[in-house]
Amino acid sequence: MGYAQFFIGPTGSGKSTYCSSLYQHYDTIRRTMHFFNLDPAAEHFDNPVSMDIRELISLDDVMEELVLGRNGGLIYCMELLEENLDDWLAGGLDNYLDDDYLVFYCPGLFQSL
Repeated sequence: MGYAQFFIGPTGSGKSTYCSSLYQHYDTIRRTMHFFNLDPAAEHFDNPVSMDIRELISLDDVMEELVLGRNGGLIYCMELLEENLDDWLAGGLDNYLDDDYLVFYCPGLFQSL
């Protein structure tokens, strides 16, 4: 049986920092960890990315082409991900072993003041 964590939280809450620390820990103990970026707005990570939603869709492209704001663009991207769960995400997950540790990095929404 495999293990997975989903990192969900608002923008700036420390998700990237936690994921980077977790990756360093798993690298130190020599355990396999795969990082899945589900945030189409993410620009870089301190650890290798096994699957990246930006290969499927980019927030900047959505915002420009559909004239949407950041939150509207993120919602559109998540709807596209939902439509492609079987083909893109589930198909990609078949490549990993049952004892691999999987980390899913989810987008954070900006909060309006």
